[in-house]
Amino acid sequence: MIRKIKSRLSVKVFLLTLLLIAVCCFTTYSFILQAAPKNYQYDIEDAEIELSFLPDDLSRVEKEDAYIWLEGMSELMGELFENEFELHFFQSDGQEVSLHDINQLVGGQITDFNKVEKSKTYTTSFSDSDLLYTLLLTRNDAKHTQTEETIQRTLPVLCLVVLLGSIVSAFFYSWYMTAPIKKVSKLSKQMADMDFSGFCSSGRTDEIGILSDSLNTLSRKLEIALSELREANQKLQADIDMERQLEHQRVEFFSAASHELKTPITIIKGQLQGMLYQVGRYKDRETYLAQSLEVTNNLEKMVQELLTISRLDTPGYAFNPSHIHLDELIQNRLTANEDLFMQRELTVEKDISLEVYISGDLQLLQKAVDNLLGNAAAYSPAGERITVKVWQAAEKAHLTIENTGVYIPDGDISKLFEAFYRVEQSRNRQTGGTGLGLYIVKTILDLHGAAIKIENTAQGVMASVQF
Repeated sequence: MIRKIKSRLSVKVFLLTLLLIAVCCFTTYSFILQAAPKNYQYDIEDAEIELSFLPDDLSRVEKEDAYIWLEGMSELMGELFENEFELHFFQSDGQEVSLHDINQLVGGQITDFNKVEKSKTYTTSFSDSDLLYTLLLTRNDAKHTQTEETIQRTLPVLCLVVLLGSIVSAFFYSWYMTAPIKKVSKLSKQMADMDFSGFCSSGRTDEIGILSDSLNTLSRKLEIALSELREANQKLQADIDMERQLEHQRVEFFSAASHELKTPITIIKGQLQGMLYQVGRYKDRETYLAQSLEVTNNLEKMVQELLTISRLDTPGYAFNPSHIHLDELIQNRLTANEDLFMQRELTVEKDISLEVYISGDLQLLQKAVDNLLGNAAAYSPAGERITVKVWQAAEKAHLTIENTGVYIPDGDISKLFEAFYRVEQSRNRQTGGTGLGLYIVKTILDLHGAAIKIENTAQGVMASVQF
């Protein structure tokens, strides 16, 4: 129970408010009781008339019998005046003696009654003694007044009313004070649990209302900040993952490039050493010089392509786009590669729509188209055909290049755009490919926001580009 009281603000406020109201009410009651006016029914002058006969009566009796007259007068005063007056008897030295035994002191002094309402003083003596004694009447402060009695009679009802009123007042006061604080506490607990979806509606304009509004504002701002932080964190994580992937690809690329460059260099070195020392078949220098030149040309082509890739992969690389007629670009590249098609004994079929426009870098796009046409020619058997189509649909430009008589295993299609990847190593030796052509095409098209797809068809293999 005590633990519950300590942990609940509303219970604390209720009990403290109940105690405060009760204390205030009973304190007020006590002050009213103390300050109640003394409403007496009799005047002290009325009692003096009765007292004035007592000194003569005492002077005719002996000292030892005085108590009879004193007690009798005290009782008479009580009956006549409803105990509103008290009779006091003093020795000549001012010390008060008992009405029941005048030889016994009660510890009072006549001077103790100087500031209270009292009667005249009467002097008397006894028949057997010359000592003088003093009689005095005072108001009986111990007697309750009518006002006091009325207040005391209403005490039980007043206590019940005060208790019920205190309970009701404390309940509504504690509810009024703690209800918005409970809402604020609930919202702050949600915020501590990183939940900023709560809202505290107090409907008040005082300090508690200002606190609620401030907490709502803080919750909204923290929710926005946390959302932005999460988005930034996700973006940063994505950038980190992309950077790791690029770094991994870069390492793999240069590892493959080193391997690809090592092979022709080793071939050239071996042929030159054989010719230099005239070993065996290398005595025929003309033949092997021609072969070395061919390997050197392939090596040069690979280096050029590596330089192109390096330039395209440079961070922050940007090209200058221009308005390009895609149909004219394709026509020009087909014309430029006519000798290659004739050497391979290939037939070229064209279906090129006019006025097909794109935006891009002319030199880079020429390089990409040349690589696609070169691949189609290099890997098509003699006597086959190459079909080139260009058209525009739904505000997008389309280019397809299909070469017949070939087939790519389905498991290899997804790897065609990887650097130095070859489907058939033996055939690539015959074609002299570097394995970088499609990698360069994909890089160039990515820069232009274009998509490329290679797939098998019923007649052969088709490369589809969508700008």
